[in-house]
Amino acid sequence: MTLRLYSDLAHLWPVISPPEEYLVEAQEWLDVIRDRLDVAPSPGQTLPTLLELGCGGGHLLSHLTPHFITEAVDISPQMLEISRRLNPQTLHHVGDMRTFRLGREFDVVAIHDAVNYMITEDDLWAAIETAAAHLNPGGLVLLAPDCVQETFSGPRVVEWTREAEDRSVTFIEYVGKPQPGSTSVESVFIFVIDEGGDLKVEVDRHTGGLFPAETWLNLLEAAGLGAEYIQTNAYEGGFGGNLFVGQKSALS
Repeated sequence: MTLRLYSDLAHLWPVISPPEEYLVEAQEWLDVIRDRLDVAPSPGQTLPTLLELGCGGGHLLSHLTPHFITEAVDISPQMLEISRRLNPQTLHHVGDMRTFRLGREFDVVAIHDAVNYMITEDDLWAAIETAAAHLNPGGLVLLAPDCVQETFSGPRVVEWTREAEDRSVTFIEYVGKPQPGSTSVESVFIFVIDEGGDLKVEVDRHTGGLFPAETWLNLLEAAGLGAEYIQTNAYEGGFGGNLFVGQKSALS
């Protein structure tokens, strides 16, 4: 199924989720990375390297580019175009985080909330394998799912309105209740777009993964990484606040 938010509705992304809203989270990530990263820059290289899988519009990445040499991957060409405009110094690649292979390693491999779209344990394992395959010895993997089973509650509705120069967009998300034993949950996205009084309504449906914290930690360890869970600040609507960190041995 084509997700409209990342295809024909991608133009709404900078309005409903602008880059400045990622500043606090990016600083949290930088603090975690600085506390744990155990690699020395390569000869002639002044900054560590970072690969983001599922970069979307590059809004979180925009706060990391001053601190890293960056590359980014996303399955959506439309979202990559948004990220290219925001992060022109970053190399961008079209690819699926479950199968993508670049053939080189990085000091940090990050998957922000795009990891939510791994809806089976096999999907999640494939994404973690991809991250581990691109990791330097001593490097870090960061995974930031919106939800884990232990703290998830549904059904619920979240909404907010954002203003742009030429329009306002109200985003409404209905998050369903997962079926017993399921590792996924369905959401309905509604966009109310007001362009000078001309109202349009668009609808999109998404399915996200929902795993216990133990599954995340076990899969990181199975990939040969030391694993930990860090609770961070949740963002609007009560999503986020989950950061799983895997570290590759410096002796690898």
